Amino acid sequence: MADGGASELIMLISGLLVAGIVTTLLIASWGGLANSVETAQTQVEANSKTSAALASDPMQISWNQSACNLTIHIQNTGSLELEIDNIGVIVNGTASTVTQAQLLGNSTIWMTGEVAELNICPPSITMTPNQEITVTAIVQSEYYQGISGQHTFSEVVRLV
Repeated sequence: MADGGASELIMLISGLLVAGIVTTLLIASWGGLANSVETAQTQVEANSKTSAALASDPMQISWNQSACNLTIHIQNTGSLELEIDNIGVIVNGTASTVTQAQLLGNSTIWMTGEVAELNICPPSITMTPNQEITVTAIVQSEYYQGISGQHTFSEVVRLV
């Protein structure tokens, strides 16, 4: 009978040790999951505060085929500052190069309400005046709580 009690005690202690180890692993995993959820929540918040829109007249977009220069104006409509040097543009499904980006007026920071002028070169595309094309722009905000927000919009525009 004494042997039975000792083996049961050993099993109990072994079970408690295993339960403690499993609990430690679960708590560590939960902490990592909580950090991931917090980061995702901050990303959603940064994205919701990042916004931009076409400020040009969509029926009067300047296009110069020989100079490969499409000129558009984008306004910061979000509450975060945008990065002027980090803009992506897709013209009719083709990734295009922003050859020049500058803020209009006296501003040096692309804050809410400020407008940027972009000169874009869509490579290997032949376009003509009065043609309607789709322009997609991707903007990125300055860091917000360690995370940069992003916003994408598309517009159908007509070339002149």
